[in-house]
Amino acid sequence: MQVVEQKILIVEDEPVSRQVLQHLLKPLTSIMAKNGIEALDAIGREEIDLILLDIHMPIMGGFEVIERLKNDDKTKDIPIIVITVNHSTEDEIRALDLGAVDFITKPFNSVILQKRVRNQLRLKLKSDLLEKHASLDGLTNLLNRRMFDSDLESKWAEGRRLGVNVGLIIFDIDHFKQFNDNYGHSAGDEALVRVSRALMSALQRQSDRVYRYGGEEFTLIQFDTDMKQLKQTAELLRHCIYDLAIVHDYSPHKKVSISVGVALIESTEGQSELSLLQAADKELYKAKEEGRNRVSTITI
Repeated sequence: MQVVEQKILIVEDEPVSRQVLQHLLKPLTSIMAKNGIEALDAIGREEIDLILLDIHMPIMGGFEVIERLKNDDKTKDIPIIVITVNHSTEDEIRALDLGAVDFITKPFNSVILQKRVRNQLRLKLKSDLLEKHASLDGLTNLLNRRMFDSDLESKWAEGRRLGVNVGLIIFDIDHFKQFNDNYGHSAGDEALVRVSRALMSALQRQSDRVYRYGGEEFTLIQFDTDMKQLKQTAELLRHCIYDLAIVHDYSPHKKVSISVGVALIESTEGQSELSLLQAADKELYKAKEEGRNRVSTITI
């Protein structure tokens, strides 16, 4: 069974306190930061599972750190335990209201601290596993339609903010109904799994993500791209599926193949992520009308 390494971020301006906390939490993996700015920088670089956060620091205090993290969809679910030397009911209430999960006053009992930390890490792991399960397609283990809708919306917004292009590829297994009708749904499921694995192994950009959109239809969001890259990716995926050589005697191509629609919107004025989806879908049907097992593209 795979062991999940969980990381704790210790944000404390006092060097001795940082070292004490790191020592007490061994063998857990700890990352150190001495102020709020360093903490946000570390969170941007690392996957953090729990934050131990001092409130009163000279450079960006703990309250501002909590507010920033809880207002960001990428970090809002990281549990935060506040640790402070000055017990103040007002500070405790404010920290909890902002989203902290616990509040510990120095000097603390080391055993209680360790148990509280481990309890929060256990809850975080369960939450992550549930979230992962909810985001994956049960058959293919690809990201599902729910995640596609969420990611397309967020990537479109990020692309507009940064001034970079977002491209979309939609692909569909050709004559898949005939495959299921003649070979059986068990063989159809096996083909879907093989196609999904091939798609994932063919990806060359770490940021590219493949989704099972529904049935035999898949999607890929490509961030910060151009039509040349999109078309290369689409052709690579088309060839990798055809090269699987899955027999399909009820297709004119005699092997399982995919038709691909590609869309890129360069001028976002008056456009939306729905415009991108509709454009790619239209190109997919164009590829089918032109004989299938091909790529059709559009730049808007």
